Amino acid sequence: MLLPVHRQSVVRALLAILRSIANDHRGMTSIKELRSLLLTTEQLLDRGMVSQGMSRAVEEGGLVRLRPGYYVDASARELSRKDRHLLCVLATDEALDSPVFSHSSAALIHGLPDWDLPLGRVDVCTAAEVSRTRTTHRVRFRSRELDQDEVLIVDGLKVTSPTRTVADLALTTRRDTAVSVADAALARNLTSVPELQQTLEDMAGKSGIKRARRSLQLVDSRSESVAETRSRLIFADYGIPEPELQVRIDDHDGNRVARVDFLWREYGVIGECDGFGKYFDGVDMTETRRRLAAEKDRDAALIGLGYRVFHWRWADLDNPQLLAERILRVLFPVAV
Repeated sequence: MLLPVHRQSVVRALLAILRSIANDHRGMTSIKELRSLLLTTEQLLDRGMVSQGMSRAVEEGGLVRLRPGYYVDASARELSRKDRHLLCVLATDEALDSPVFSHSSAALIHGLPDWDLPLGRVDVCTAAEVSRTRTTHRVRFRSRELDQDEVLIVDGLKVTSPTRTVADLALTTRRDTAVSVADAALARNLTSVPELQQTLEDMAGKSGIKRARRSLQLVDSRSESVAETRSRLIFADYGIPEPELQVRIDDHDGNRVARVDFLWREYGVIGECDGFGKYFDGVDMTETRRRLAAEKDRDAALIGLGYRVFHWRWADLDNPQLLAERILRVLFPVAV
């Protein structure tokens, strides 16, 4: 059904205003800022958009329906995967009257990395003695035993504690995913190894508990990124000697030259895992060239001290066997 011309003009004008507001929030990570982008049916009606106009805007791509009654401007599609999921969390929070968020949704609320987390649905947890899972198109409802101290309020959202969140993900996700989240939580002092061990002990007998215990035996709070965690796990999987992490390298006068990701001191080898953002995280070409030049000078200084320096990138982590072979050739140039 076609809208009257004046109604179409109102819709177009309103969408232009909403898009302008959304553009001002690009690159956000704050839940408070994301909350400001959320639009309810009532708000749109108050701004002059009728029900048919909302449906038409969704069909034509001007609005995105997060769930019945909740929308964002189409420019929200340009937000990060993490922020798009958090918008769905915020819509769910209002629609379901402040539920407790868990698993992947809880991890994002706590600011933990989203790599490889299943974000297709919002994760909600309700307290119950019997564990059950019910899934709808937008939400995964889990009934679990929850102690009072396992629920916090973060940015106005009820959420499972960092310790419980890490343990839940260890039970339900792949090893590499679980260890990446755990490493980040430990690095930020959101939890501790003894707390995680006790929580897993309390979860004895649950599905996935053996896998979770194996995963959490591999955590290391010194890993400063998902890339470093994935690198460590590749070392373990392919028999690469365990390196030291986050090591300061000084020159002969005791002046700091660098802080390196990995050091195989016995072999005189430094390993550096370069994430894409290290050079290209939204900076201009001048800054990118400066960073590349600084790294070249840094490597030259390390080589001058007698080290061999080996770099790998995020993309290399997706071919672990090839990466492992390359590292072993650097460590053992004759034997391999």
